[in-house]
Amino acid sequence: MKTIQHYAPPDAQSLQRLQDRLGYSDARMAELAGLDAATPWPSYAGGPEPRQLGRQRLFYMMARLTLDEQDWQKVLAAMREAGAHFDYEDPLAGEAPPAPEPEPDEERKFGMLLVSRNGAFHEMEQLREFAHFAHESDVSRFVHTVFYDSDIDLCRFRFADHDGLDAASRDRIFDAAHKTITRFEFDGRIYHGGIPPESDG
Repeated sequence: MKTIQHYAPPDAQSLQRLQDRLGYSDARMAELAGLDAATPWPSYAGGPEPRQLGRQRLFYMMARLTLDEQDWQKVLAAMREAGAHFDYEDPLAGEAPPAPEPEPDEERKFGMLLVSRNGAFHEMEQLREFAHFAHESDVSRFVHTVFYDSDIDLCRFRFADHDGLDAASRDRIFDAAHKTITRFEFDGRIYHGGIPPESDG
């Protein structure tokens, strides 16, 4: 029987892209991954030292996303047939409905999409300031999206597919971020910059 060998877990950025693609909240991602309250989903998808997603947990997640409900029930039945005992129900069923999640805020500035996950005013102000400096430095065309993840207080950049993005342009983008954004990820490292305006929190 073939087995998965030489497994390398997805990095935090890949997991964040998966979550963005699915449009799931952190609670929904934690449920999908079978995590308990002591291990929140953002500890895998961000932060200075993200956890690594093990092979079995990733397999479970992808199987749950890939299989339709009928095939998934066959898997559960096979697990019970093998002697496993478990409950299978919505863990949130019967509880009071959760408070609505904050709405994201987004706007376009100088061709860049600026997004705050929770619509925080102070985050959007930082993103607007970044856009201003990036535009002044003639590098706004290289930035597709600037996403401030309010849940982990971290800003990430998605670069545009542009041939002219050279080292000097990346340096100017970094400089604009460092002047304006309190906590951001650049080339896989976390940086602190900017002077934070008063929080609206």
